[in-house]
Amino acid sequence: MMTFKKIAIVTPYYYPLYGGVQEYVYHLKKEYKKMGHFVKIITGDFGGKSKDEEDVIRIGKGFPFLINGSTGRIILIRKGEKVREILNKYNFDIIHIQEPFVPFLSHDIIKHSKAVNFGTFHANFESNIYYKISRFFLMPLWEKLHGKIAVSPSAKSSITKYFKGEIEIIPNGVDINRFSPKNPKILKYADNKINILFTGRIEKRKGLIYLLQAFKLLKQKYSNIRLIIVGKGPLLKKYIDFVSKNSIPDIHFEGFVSISDLPKYYSTAHIFCSPALFGESFGIVLLEAMAAGLPVVAFNISGYNDVVANLEDGLLSIPRDIHDLYEKLELLISHPALMKELGRRGRIKAKRFTWENIAKRNIKFYNEIYKNRNIFIKQR
Repeated sequence: MMTFKKIAIVTPYYYPLYGGVQEYVYHLKKEYKKMGHFVKIITGDFGGKSKDEEDVIRIGKGFPFLINGSTGRIILIRKGEKVREILNKYNFDIIHIQEPFVPFLSHDIIKHSKAVNFGTFHANFESNIYYKISRFFLMPLWEKLHGKIAVSPSAKSSITKYFKGEIEIIPNGVDINRFSPKNPKILKYADNKINILFTGRIEKRKGLIYLLQAFKLLKQKYSNIRLIIVGKGPLLKKYIDFVSKNSIPDIHFEGFVSISDLPKYYSTAHIFCSPALFGESFGIVLLEAMAAGLPVVAFNISGYNDVVANLEDGLLSIPRDIHDLYEKLELLISHPALMKELGRRGRIKAKRFTWENIAKRNIKFYNEIYKNRNIFIKQR
């Protein structure tokens, strides 16, 4: 297997912002460096720095925009020659672009790249108006990608609605040491109550309102349960008001939680619930919960059912059905042995998705494209 001299990972999302793509990029870079590769992350300026800033090249400024029911980023570039300057300076062998069609940094890099280009598609959607109206413009970018990757069958299905070609499925990964049942607990919640955990952005597509309503019903029957909500977003105040107006006890809004504290919430919980409604390409939060040994209850949507097998390592509920969600949660609350067994199985599955394994699969795919297309690294 080749050792690529220089790899660039391009992303429209990176630290100090937090999210699934950021974690994906950080851990791929980290594993590549362990394997002996030279790696740089190329991204935009989001008003802060990351813990690995020495590995980061920032070109242009990132701006938020609404997409797929959530907030995305585009990176505007004032000086186009900056891209050419960076590419000429490093002369990368591999350029691996996350969400290659997000304007404008990725577009410029693909346009000027002389490397072998790979693109990973993370999004899951029923339809995409941007792809539909811009297909003619985006097709040359698609054709300059020598290798295409999707993080799940759902993500692959989404992109192939508009662009045809071979796509390799290489999933997200999880740090099974960071998310572990052995982590310290949040002491104020480490008592005799059963803790149900939600983590995510507080926005409509994450479906938190359905969990709040199901918990309201559960609380009328089970006094020994607690709901812990980690995250912030545009609907946070609205949901706090909902809990207050309905006088639902034992719901705790924790707001934003630091990277170092987040694993403690997983290890403190007994059940993880994510009632997202759509737009989940893989469900990284499910994998984090499974790595922590938690049984998962989630709505049965594409992306989530790529990760969780119902009644094998978690429970999948009918989307938007409060009573079915109630029944799935009650099944675990009332059957501690089942709760423990599904958590154990989830932990076993999560071990297949270590970042080391995911990085090796990406490198293997890089090599296959080199071999199959008769492309060789130039001697320097």
